[in-house]
Amino acid sequence: MVDTDMESMVGFPLTYDADAGGQAYTAQSYRMTAGAAHAIPDGTAFGGVQGVRAGSPSPLVSMDGTTATVSPHMGWLCPWSGSGVYEYAITRPVQVAVGSSTGSYKIAVVLADQAAGHGSGERVSVQSYPRSTDDRMIDGLVIATVAAGVASDTAPVISQTATVSVGSLDRLQAVSAAEGMQGLLADGSRYVRRGGAWAPVVTQPTVLISSQQGTITGVKAGTTIQLTIAWKSASGSSWGSGSFGVLPVGWRPLMNVIAPYQGRDGDSQRQISIKTDGTAGYQNMGAKHNTGGWTVTVCYLAG
Repeated sequence: MVDTDMESMVGFPLTYDADAGGQAYTAQSYRMTAGAAHAIPDGTAFGGVQGVRAGSPSPLVSMDGTTATVSPHMGWLCPWSGSGVYEYAITRPVQVAVGSSTGSYKIAVVLADQAAGHGSGERVSVQSYPRSTDDRMIDGLVIATVAAGVASDTAPVISQTATVSVGSLDRLQAVSAAEGMQGLLADGSRYVRRGGAWAPVVTQPTVLISSQQGTITGVKAGTTIQLTIAWKSASGSSWGSGSFGVLPVGWRPLMNVIAPYQGRDGDSQRQISIKTDGTAGYQNMGAKHNTGGWTVTVCYLAG
């Protein structure tokens, strides 16, 4: 049996040469083919991740009193399930007012598509909402938040490498994407979409400090860091101390870390310290101390 329902199959004219008098091409057929192909998939057949195109101005939104100005940029909207992906472009600065210079608000690019049964007319606009408004109640993409007259960009930035870049983990967790997609936070942490959730990408073991006295090797999973300190010698005096060196940016703790090295048989009890500026070292805690090699592992959250 041959399926003759031509309304259920679409070949977009950019890639398909239809005969004269063939089926008509509509905005909906574009969204279901070319529009969806241009966007990062969100795990559905025709939907896409909402976001702005990599290379968009930063900051995207600026404030002057109670007026928010959105800079020219382009992006993708997918506010309704089953409606396909909408591409939009703001070609010149657009302004929208917020309620006061002291309140908290959201700035969003909003879509109205009467032909798809959503809203009235067919247009893209910029709107402001109270900060308490749930993103799911907004027919579009929240691109910034405003607090006490200061705007902060929040829109996911989508690159051609299919990586979603956002400022924080809570923002990434709000993005629904297809399995295997990559997420990048502002602090450099990488995540991957796995099992319907964002999981931290574990880095390969990396030598962070290397000297004649020893090495410090680290692995990172999101903001969690594990260090293995393998030192060849140490001070033998009862309250002696030593320096490991300075950890590079991205591997430094959120707050000062103090960890014990237990030694054995009552000997070589040391205190490991890693500070927020990356400086790391040890101090002997009284008693007797072995001057030979020793190894310790420390875990903490990156700052």
